[in-house]
This record gives sequence, structure tokens and C-alpha cells, in this order.
Amino acid sequence: MDVAITEPFNREKQFAAKRRAVIRSAGQAFRRRGYHNASMKDIAQSLGLTKPALYYYVKNKEEVLLECHLMAYDAMDEILAVKRAANLTALDELERLFGQFVEMLTDAGVSLLTDVDSLSEPNKAAVLSRRRKIERKIVKLVKAGQNDGSIRNGDAQLHAFFFMGALNWLNAWYDAQGRLKSEQIAHHFALQMRRGIQA
Repeated sequence: MDVAITEPFNREKQFAAKRRAVIRSAGQAFRRRGYHNASMKDIAQSLGLTKPALYYYVKNKEEVLLECHLMAYDAMDEILAVKRAANLTALDELERLFGQFVEMLTDAGVSLLTDVDSLSEPNKAAVLSRRRKIERKIVKLVKAGQNDGSIRNGDAQLHAFFFMGALNWLNAWYDAQGRLKSEQIAHHFALQMRRGIQA
């Protein structure tokens, strides 16, 4: 497993970087094969690790699934934290966000998974809480667009569900070796989203 380590003698950073690589690889295995069909052995083999070595980084399969979800939402939070330029409408900002979300879920290899019901109740609650936090920010932005006239009227939450549903569906068909590059997919998705909800 090749992981770039800028501080090779910092054990904590080295462990964190390798653990992140494990989580990302597992997320892609879950996306390709489904959570229940991808075994820890499959994940270990894809990373060139033994199962005991894999368990050095994660306790069990559910922890991997939980971390996949949290990693995706952490990345989304970082994108959402960028302050909108004063000259952009809310629709412009939503188009930027959507494109960056798509690139994050394709080019960066982070998976936004739908297997929430496979988590135990505490972990499921944690993931759903993070999801609702993201959705509230998107709904708020949609309402801002309806107020500035860039987004058509309608149920703001339904607009947000349209936005998030398209992202979830990426997992069902995206192929890193496919004919379209990440930025092409992001551009197409962002354009379709814009045309779908613009005023």
C-alpha cells in the first residue's frame, strides 16, 4: 500500500494516513460490491495486506462503514466552509458546491454510501445527524436563492433532496476507469442541477 508520508518518523501521522487509505479503499469496495458482499478479506487483499494487518487499523467492518460515512461528510463540511464570494448568487454557489461534491466523490475516491441501516443504532444516529446538518445547509442555500431570485420557487427541502439524491446515485455507476473524467462528470452534473432549479 503506497501512502505518501511527509513525516516518516511521526508514528501517529503515519498510522492516520494508512488508516485513511484503508477506509477509502474499503469504501470503494463497498461501492463496487455492496457492504454485505465485500468481506474484510477482500478489503485486505485490495490493499495488499493480511487480515491481521487490516485489523491493526480498524476494529471491524462496521467501523469501516461508519468511517466511510464520516469521511465523506467531513469532506463536504470543508467544501461548505468556503465563504461564498459576494458577487455570486445562491444558485451560482450551489452549482460550485455540487461540482466540488461530485469531484470529491469521484476523483478523490471518497464514497458517499447508502448503507446507513447496516449500522448499529448509535452509529446510525451519528451518521444521520451529520447528513441532516449537510442537508440543512443546502436547504438554507436554496432558500437564499429563492430570495435573491436565482432559484425557482418550490419546496426548498425537495430541491435539496434532488441535489443529494444525485450524489448518492454516483455510487451505483461511477467507474474510475470509465470513459469520462471526474471534472467532466462534475461539470455535467452541476449544469443539470442548475438548469433543473434555476428561476
